[in-house]
Amino acid sequence: MASEQLVNTLEQLADVLQTQRTLGAALSAIAEAATVSIAGCDAASVALSIEGRPSTAAVTARMALELDLVQYDLHDGPCLTAFRTMETLRLDLVEGHDRFPHFARKALAAGVVAVLSVPARWGEEVVATMNLYSRTGPFDESAEAVGAVLAAQVAIAVSRSPEYAAARAVVEEGQRNADDDAQVNIAMGLLMVSQGCTTEQAEGLLQQAAIDDEQTVLRIAQRIIDDHHTSG
Repeated sequence: MASEQLVNTLEQLADVLQTQRTLGAALSAIAEAATVSIAGCDAASVALSIEGRPSTAAVTARMALELDLVQYDLHDGPCLTAFRTMETLRLDLVEGHDRFPHFARKALAAGVVAVLSVPARWGEEVVATMNLYSRTGPFDESAEAVGAVLAAQVAIAVSRSPEYAAARAVVEEGQRNADDDAQVNIAMGLLMVSQGCTTEQAEGLLQQAAIDDEQTVLRIAQRIIDDHHTSG
């Protein structure tokens, strides 16, 4: 694509992004811009990362979503590799189908012969990837360069999104709760061994200790675990 055309596309994209009220709409606009501005791009997707878990937030065609989902099911593929390595991955499936053989088989069956996955970085973190799929031939360096520009727009949109911040907060809270539950369960197990009691009795001992010491059950559990490590 000529540089003047690219500038025009990016200017139009900037105007569109100013009017979008949701993250999904903004990401959809960026994905559509990829299909217009990158030669050979037949479909595009944007996958968000929430605590390391990828989730497709925008697609321009069903095929892009289906190939994203194939990678999530396999826990492998160009999109996930871009997340993990924080580096752009340009893949010719005809020449390099042995790198991701299971994904390549599904992609080739869908008529896709090339993939370009570009990480969208915000600070030291990859918040998303832009994934481009071609049915006509491999992506070149100019496609990679334009993809990097669009991925930067993805990162800006994500960083400004209250929806993304809220989603991360929910996941992080869930992780904290899971970690807390694990701590309590470990402490109950230690009590069952040391006191020769049942699960219900161990839970009662924790709760009573929390009342007596005016502390939370979690704090008591952590103290029991620390005491066990010290005595061990």
